[in-house]
Amino acid sequence: MRVGLDVYQASFAYGGVSRYLRGLVPALAGAAPADQFTLVSNYFRPRELLWRHDRPNVCLRTLRVPRRLMQACWDHLGWPPIETLVGPVDVFHGTHFVLPATRAARRVLTVHDVMFLRHPEYFSNRSLNERWHSRELRVALDRADLVIADSTCTREDLADLLGFDRARIRVVHGGVENTFFVQEADPRGAEIRRRYRLDGPYLVFLVGTPEPRKNLPRTVEAARKGAPGLPLVIIGPVAPIRALLEGNWEGVRCLGLVPDTDLPLVLHGAAVALYPSLYEGFGFPALEALAAGVPLITSERSALPEVVGKAAVLVNPESVEDMAHAIRRLLNDTDQRQKLIALGRVRAQELSWNQTARQVLAVYRELL
Repeated sequence: MRVGLDVYQASFAYGGVSRYLRGLVPALAGAAPADQFTLVSNYFRPRELLWRHDRPNVCLRTLRVPRRLMQACWDHLGWPPIETLVGPVDVFHGTHFVLPATRAARRVLTVHDVMFLRHPEYFSNRSLNERWHSRELRVALDRADLVIADSTCTREDLADLLGFDRARIRVVHGGVENTFFVQEADPRGAEIRRRYRLDGPYLVFLVGTPEPRKNLPRTVEAARKGAPGLPLVIIGPVAPIRALLEGNWEGVRCLGLVPDTDLPLVLHGAAVALYPSLYEGFGFPALEALAAGVPLITSERSALPEVVGKAAVLVNPESVEDMAHAIRRLLNDTDQRQKLIALGRVRAQELSWNQTARQVLAVYRELL
């Protein structure tokens, strides 16, 4: 089987789609060594992929054409077919709103979420959603033979908001890298704490893509009320986080972007992880916290209960008091913390990238 995948988003330093691609592609190549995977990206100015694709059954094709121009040709002219640009493929997998014109290849589209339709107010760049994503998604859905949804929540949103046929949707959860499963006795822990000046207990919030939906102001307030003596360590790009907090930095330390080599240990060293997002199509930061062995408080909404199962404390993300109470309770209940850590590791092991890859391959083969 010859598979093409759109990997444009893999070059971004943070965000769920980047996480998805960097976890899925190596797992696909490892799970199907007899199949060929062609990674397709189109940049007018080249970018460096943030992960290596050194397996013998993986190759990269970079189209030196502006992405918007290429997409306009596909959307309005139905040309050129992707096979003309990258060679023959049996299946093409669009991973973020875009599906190309094809000559004979079957087409699969992953939809991570459609929250920009349900809650446009949760985004900073609403014009991007209104001018591009909304139209892109509808065109791609019309082209798709099958759609992969990251969660049951996203499947139901597709059906409810866009009238898409549930029979053409396959729910395939994302996964977590094995490197997030930190051992308690890992000798690198002390060195990581020194490097990031994490001298005492702390709360941690791995933001992902900073947007209003990440609920930063309420989370900071809840951390102050629930654990007034502990800093809230926020991981993510500093400038947009600073803009969302509007100077509300008391008790907050922002580490910026933390490399994946260090991130599991930074998470693991926290007393409690917070991820009370207002809406998620999946929620990789929540899953990564579970794998790292830190008790998690997350939102009772959207896909997050589906992802964490019984392995986290669920709160109303719009209630500062509810979040603060959960923080106080976990910090003062050692037995509950240990129970959640154990349940979290089990839940994270259930959502591996190898399992995701097997299920995605089954979707491809369903079309052939």
